[in-house]
Amino acid sequence: MKINATYFFSAMVALLVAASCSSRQQSGQEAPDSIDTIAYMKSGDSITRIMQEVLLKNVMQATKAGGAVYAVEFCNERAMPLTDSLSAIYNCRIQRISDRFRNPANKPTESDLPVLEGMMSSGQAKPVVTSDAGSIVYYKPIKIGMASCLNCHGSENGQIDRNILDVIKQKYPADNATGYKEGDLRGAWKITFQIPEQH
Repeated sequence: MKINATYFFSAMVALLVAASCSSRQQSGQEAPDSIDTIAYMKSGDSITRIMQEVLLKNVMQATKAGGAVYAVEFCNERAMPLTDSLSAIYNCRIQRISDRFRNPANKPTESDLPVLEGMMSSGQAKPVVTSDAGSIVYYKPIKIGMASCLNCHGSENGQIDRNILDVIKQKYPADNATGYKEGDLRGAWKITFQIPEQH
């Protein structure tokens, strides 16, 4: 499926401008005192908000154009390039991770797992900032926020249309990302910032 590249670019630029005006602060800092965790929390919050909005707008456009099957194809073909383009703009690494990943590229590392486990065990998961091997890592929970998400992430027994399920299995043979309910924790955004060298 071909998605209009001009639409992608326009949507990203508009959202970048809007986010640059935002100063909303999140809580949940777990980085050393020598690191400005508030600044990294704000940056991570802005970047993930932009990324979520860009992906949601384009998934909705794909769904409107050709149904949920097209949306699966969009995620398979365009989600990673969109993520990489914003990573380049912000000079960081943007990822989505999940213990029940659909795309193997979203598999968490050993250092990610305790963060995900903490979010799952908490009744109200919040963003977290940590340090890891010369970098600062921001995590933000991703939840199943709308009933429409269950068209691709709900139960395989009746909730996901058979045609959609067939495309998911074709595109993602090792898929683990079904069986969710609305409000469930789906995974987390992971933003990795390199710590500037001190001179």
